[in-house]
Amino acid sequence: MGRFFKNSYSLSRMKLKLFQAYLKREAIELVFLSSPDSNITYFTQLVPSSAHFLITPTEASLYLTKLDSAPHLPGIEMEELKKDWETQLKDKSIRKVGVNNDKIRYSCYQKLTKMFPKATFVDVSSKLKELRKQKTEPEIKRISTASKITAAAFQTFINNYSPKKFKSEKEVAFFLEKQLWEREAELAFPTIVASSEHSAIPHSLTSTAVLKKGFLQFDFGAKYQNYCSDMSRIVFLGKINREQREHYDLLLKVQEETIQQIRLGSKFVDLDAFARKNLGKYSSYFVHSLGHGLGIDIHEPPALVSESKDCVENKQVFTIEPGIYFPKKYGLRIEDTILFDRKTKILTTAPKELVVLK
Repeated sequence: MGRFFKNSYSLSRMKLKLFQAYLKREAIELVFLSSPDSNITYFTQLVPSSAHFLITPTEASLYLTKLDSAPHLPGIEMEELKKDWETQLKDKSIRKVGVNNDKIRYSCYQKLTKMFPKATFVDVSSKLKELRKQKTEPEIKRISTASKITAAAFQTFINNYSPKKFKSEKEVAFFLEKQLWEREAELAFPTIVASSEHSAIPHSLTSTAVLKKGFLQFDFGAKYQNYCSDMSRIVFLGKINREQREHYDLLLKVQEETIQQIRLGSKFVDLDAFARKNLGKYSSYFVHSLGHGLGIDIHEPPALVSESKDCVENKQVFTIEPGIYFPKKYGLRIEDTILFDRKTKILTTAPKELVVLK
């Protein structure tokens, strides 16, 4: 087991113990987590193809199929997951079972009710979100590395751009993804490369469409050792006009000023309102949330939606990504991955000045 894995797992084990203490307080005898629940990765730093993770106030057992292997994890028993796992894990004496309502499949839940026929089922998703809201130092290091890789990939595209080399959205996306793989990372989510009017759709699907003159929107991120980054940047192909420049400059100003507003205890709902107010007459064209937390998942706590009750806390990682979208014309979004730990640090360091490519 490598040193980095040991350090990362030791802190995951600390979080596991905190979770087990919560189970004891709430008299929850067993929590049942099942693939593809990313909390299994959170507690073990493993990414099994298929697994069940059972947690009691004093023990934890990871059930894996023969397709997966795992290192020895102190404090976690490794068991073989058999085909008849419902019979294997059945226990009529259990009275209170915790499940993650956000992730559990209905078919799995139905099986659990038969496996634990006398149990009351309770949702533990809120506690899991609370644990993941603040990152450990190994988590921060991985997200920082992922962010550096993302920024480097974008800069490499800028340095290598030519109209002959890059003719379609797909070709640009493939180049970026190749940069991530060469830097020992993988995709955090499907890469968005949106040309011209495609950029007016926030989650445009990258296609074989030929690149047109105008704005070219990027939204992509690396995943490094299980942890994600997220960055949006824009370049302009051809000759930019005054209105297009004004739209970009306004959005960049709002994004940077919103980041400057971040303080310990800041309410995310207030940051969202600040960004919308400062977009002025274009606020109605800002059609999504200000950002999102990220970590093992590309979207996780804290929530940065307009009705969020979350506040800025130390060791949080989240994005700030205001955007304005003009239907059938073009859209603009500038996004950074942010670490707050006593002060604000932008992890995605790629320049945000508009690059105009001929």
